[in-house]
Amino acid sequence: MKSATKWTESISVFAVGVGVGAALGVLFAPRSGNDTRDLIAETAQEQLDGAIAAGHKITQRAQEGIDQIKGQVRQAADVGERAYREAKNTSA
Repeated sequence: MKSATKWTESISVFAVGVGVGAALGVLFAPRSGNDTRDLIAETAQEQLDGAIAAGHKITQRAQEGIDQIKGQVRQAADVGERAYREAKNTSA
């Protein structure tokens, strides 16, 4: 019987603590609910915009790297083609 009483007392104390904490949170909140939601939405949008900008920058760098590699491959193909023609002409 004693443990049941302690359990109900613990739950009651916990419930009172939650109620007091919620009341103090509402009383001392730095912003209203709408302001807080607006701030969260604005911050999330800024972070999303930053991530999109970073993604564009990475895409641009990757494209520049691809273009550079394409140029090197074209140049190597041209050199190989010239070497092939020279070898073919000298052996004929």
